[in-house]
Amino acid sequence: MRPMNNYRKDPEANNLVAAYEEQFRSGEAAFFEEKAYLKIIEFYERDNQLDKALEVADNAIAHHNFTADFYNRKAELLIGLGKEEDALRVLELARLYAPLEPEIDLLWAEAIAGLGRTTEALALLDRMKETADEELLSQIYVTESIAFEIEEEYERMFYALRAAIDLAPDNVVALERLGVCIELSRKYEESIEIHEAILERDAYSAVAWFNLGQAHAYLGEYEEAISAYEFAFVIDEGFEDACRECAGLCFELKQFHKSLKYYFELLETFEADSETYTAIGQCYYYLGKYHAATTFYNRAIQLDPLNDEILFFIGECYMKEESWQTAIHFFEKAIEVEGQREEYYIALGEAYRKTEQMEEAEECFRLAVEANPEENHTWMRLATFFLETGDAENALEISEMGEEEVGSVELMYCRVACLFTLGQRQEACFWLGEALIEDFEIHRLLFKILPELEQDPDVISLISTYTA
Repeated sequence: MRPMNNYRKDPEANNLVAAYEEQFRSGEAAFFEEKAYLKIIEFYERDNQLDKALEVADNAIAHHNFTADFYNRKAELLIGLGKEEDALRVLELARLYAPLEPEIDLLWAEAIAGLGRTTEALALLDRMKETADEELLSQIYVTESIAFEIEEEYERMFYALRAAIDLAPDNVVALERLGVCIELSRKYEESIEIHEAILERDAYSAVAWFNLGQAHAYLGEYEEAISAYEFAFVIDEGFEDACRECAGLCFELKQFHKSLKYYFELLETFEADSETYTAIGQCYYYLGKYHAATTFYNRAIQLDPLNDEILFFIGECYMKEESWQTAIHFFEKAIEVEGQREEYYIALGEAYRKTEQMEEAEECFRLAVEANPEENHTWMRLATFFLETGDAENALEISEMGEEEVGSVELMYCRVACLFTLGQRQEACFWLGEALIEDFEIHRLLFKILPELEQDPDVISLISTYTA
């Protein structure tokens, strides 16, 4: 689950971070109070800048070296970076200043579990349970769940997190980890039951709404999922994942206007990124607003200039607007970045056809086959290209080669069209019969390849025979 950096909208946090960063530009060593350091560390952590957060923790320790909280935060960050051995050394120092602090033991257990010493970690946690109050016990179960996840004991992880939430329904970390556990264990039905019960006690738990949305989405209950994501985002405007999942699900359901609403929320609330601009472009593309789509694709490509998919999407927009040469330019740029995507070659071939550059088009369709010879549509496009250009013999050869390579019924229908075009009617009717036996449902593909066959009496008679 993506960290929720509400601090980006917190003036105090922003001012503290600005002041902290200014000291490096000016070369001065600024001194901050303990609470200020903690807030700066949290800002960078929520912003996924763990190395920067670690640097702040080191500076905090240098200025407040008797404060155990900073050692704990540093250890936590090191664990997040997969540096458990370093974390243990920091926790040993923390114990000097707060020998009875249970958070140190929790972090110790998490660190040794990360090093594969899960039995030792679980034994430590069991000892802690003997004297723990409900709040601490809830935290112990969360740490226990980490050890179970490392052991891939997802069932035990699930029940540990349920126990944590039963003891402290407002334990956000437990709820976030439960969302991860549900994905690992596939307990989506149970997830709905658990989170509905949580929401009956606290209707304003954004994480519970998000987890509920994830469960509904997995079970195909899409409208319920959208509603749950919406509640999560309304409750916590900094909940980026809820907004992004909602936008993405609306897109999948072809609710493009609604999807745009949430993607624009992402732009307004969070830092703009290539992914969001691309998604907005996709929405506009499917709404037929190609100029708007191109605008957002261009913003995306500025942030990610070597993204072949975005270059391809821009080319598709220009194809829709019949700007063939511009489309060719972007398809070629996409291929320069990624030369093994057959759809790029097919699109470029289509653009060349539109500009009557037939040799170049043929080469592109051949390259599409080379890029992915296991897909029947690459062979189909090359074969139909030859049919369109009056070269039925080459079309027949490609159809037969493709059919042998991938065993596609579609290519069998393509072979039939080629044989009829060459006047080899008896053989064509034989293969049409074979194709109809193989897959009658797609027989209209034959008429897309060669529309005049829809009026051919032999073809109609043969299809009628298999219909009966």
